[in-house]
Amino acid sequence: MKKWLKENIFVKDMFLYILIGGIIFYTPSWVSFILGIIFNSEILIAFGVLYIFIWMGPLTPTIPAIFFIAVAIKQLVKKVKKHKE
Repeated sequence: MKKWLKENIFVKDMFLYILIGGIIFYTPSWVSFILGIIFNSEILIAFGVLYIFIWMGPLTPTIPAIFFIAVAIKQLVKKVKKHKE
């Protein structure tokens, strides 16, 4: 486990993957919020706000989900780079 953490999580480029994972994780909220403002829809705005409030809760798996997305993206990038060689 320690070796896996050292190779996959505690590396320089992981910050970028975590940032991308967070963006992907919160995309439904931002899209619905922006569309709600554009179309003046209270339901879409409420969904966007509710999505964030639900996932901000103390017992939700937000951080592990974002880490999972980040590690999956990193593995995908690694596989594509290896395939190109």
